Amino acid sequence: SYDDKYILTSSWDKTARIWSAINGDLITNLRHEDRVNSCAFSFDDKLIVTACQDETVRIWDTQRGQLKHTLAGHKSSVESSCFSADGNRIISASDDYT
Repeated sequence: SYDDKYILTSSWDKTARIWSAINGDLITNLRHEDRVNSCAFSFDDKLIVTACQDETVRIWDTQRGQLKHTLAGHKSSVESSCFSADGNRIISASDDYT
């Protein structure tokens, strides 16, 4: 995270996880339907975006660990996603070349 309190990981075990950067404890599991290819915090650390094998991008509330939105539209696995610098957009890259 940008405040250096958390570490975010993505996995083929269908989760993204939030860890304490201070003691290494697992804080939250963000469960998905398929493997998670990448994940990123928003610049204010309030949101997390995940790029998924199931052709979706998901937006999560960092504090609650709750899914806020699922964005569909890609025709293949989403390999990467991130927030724009102003936090108003999400950029994603998929194996469908979009």
